[in-house]
Amino acid sequence: MKKKSKMVFLPVGELLPNPRNPRSTFDDGSLCELANSIKRFGMIQPIAVKRREKVPKVEINSQVVSGPQYEIIAGERRWRAARMIGMSSVPCVISECTPQNSAYIAFCENVFREDLSFFDIASALQDMLATSGKTQTELAQTLGMSQSAVANKLRLLRLTPAEREFVLKNKLTEKHARSLVRIDDIAKRGEMMRRAALSGWSSQETDKRVSALFVRPGPAAAGEKRGFRGKRIMAVSDIGTFINSINNAVRIAHDVGFEIERRDVDTGDALEITIKVPKARLKQKAPV
Repeated sequence: MKKKSKMVFLPVGELLPNPRNPRSTFDDGSLCELANSIKRFGMIQPIAVKRREKVPKVEINSQVVSGPQYEIIAGERRWRAARMIGMSSVPCVISECTPQNSAYIAFCENVFREDLSFFDIASALQDMLATSGKTQTELAQTLGMSQSAVANKLRLLRLTPAEREFVLKNKLTEKHARSLVRIDDIAKRGEMMRRAALSGWSSQETDKRVSALFVRPGPAAAGEKRGFRGKRIMAVSDIGTFINSINNAVRIAHDVGFEIERRDVDTGDALEITIKVPKARLKQKAPV
């Protein structure tokens, strides 16, 4: 039977932040609010910690002094808030877990908090992939996420640290970032990013403008050369489907009374299809 963990009080100075904590920034305002809450009501939820495998030791005034004995798994904000109000010790639960499990716990502890940025989550996922050796699919299953969600988060890390800071500072969303990251050219990406922020583009507008960068204009149709701007028809990749569509159109025209003249010529690298519809040869529909 697994022994149940007990809560103990540990000196604040004996705790060290988790290097795999997905939270990279701590808002001073919310930290002060948490500190005031702890000062008034106490720390309701204990901090999860583990013993450090290697504790560095230094000699000071002929005395050997060890570093912090414990590493925080989850609860760094509570630890920081406790230090702000001068608490000497904090309630903790000592856990025995691997660095991999430590990263999982820290991720689950923080991922659903509103003040955790999507870049922090992406960095945490990347760290877990590196330390666990899992594939994206395996990691997604472990965390209860879809593989595509993990892949989309990781793709955000293609933005440079300066770009990530700009996105967060200008309150652009994750959808903005996912559109912008499609642009490989850093200069073009930076320009589009600045325009999105200054113009207040929505994520949909940003995606639309980014997508426009990848559209290659084809040769103008005959009608466009004469100044006629008609509806563009999307090219069909399957030539068989395209020819079947023409055959159906000719059949329908025959059925409603048009005498259609059609000529197909195979030029080797192309198929020329000519359809002639004489205006004066409209069939008289038989009476019903």
